[in-house]
Amino acid sequence: MRIQLFGAAVVGALSLCGCAGPRGSEATPARTAIHSEFTGLQGEACQQKVERNDPNDTPYLACPGIGGYTLHVRKVESGRVSIDVVDPGGQVRPLNLQDTVTRHMANLTGQAEWRVTTTGGGAPRPVALIVNVQAREDDEDPEKVTHTYLTVAKITADSACVTERFPEGAQSMDEVRATADTAGQRPCVPALPPRNAGGPNRH
Repeated sequence: MRIQLFGAAVVGALSLCGCAGPRGSEATPARTAIHSEFTGLQGEACQQKVERNDPNDTPYLACPGIGGYTLHVRKVESGRVSIDVVDPGGQVRPLNLQDTVTRHMANLTGQAEWRVTTTGGGAPRPVALIVNVQAREDDEDPEKVTHTYLTVAKITADSACVTERFPEGAQSMDEVRATADTAGQRPCVPALPPRNAGGPNRH
């Protein structure tokens, strides 16, 4: 009778702990949830630098990111800014916000939101980036902020590009983050048409 009770107890313990039976293999680690981490895009969070080979000595901001990544915030045209994603190996991947989000004057606002998972060793690994782009798309009032676009860019081992842009309020932040979490499966957005295509306020 004691042997039967002991055997039942062992079976119960195995059920509770989820241990594999004789034919099982080592337990598969649970997938790490994707979460958000935030870094600055201006001010004291960044360091002003100048490209060595730039004859105009145009400054840009180097802003530390997550997992060894850096963001370079730079002026790309008059009244426009964009971001380059620099991976831990030094590869620079421009997001070309002036071509993919708005062709009008625009600036960045708020912080960069990284969607982050962890590697097997516990190191953070970004999978996507969310940034707010303030656009001024009214040619008659160029100082007026007409839209803020929540811009999603995927980050993979060999690429970074914009995959989505949402006018603020069109999606909840939970929906934007859910989109960002699957950005690696999405194509890069094509370039916007030129400003004179279809009328002066097309964007």
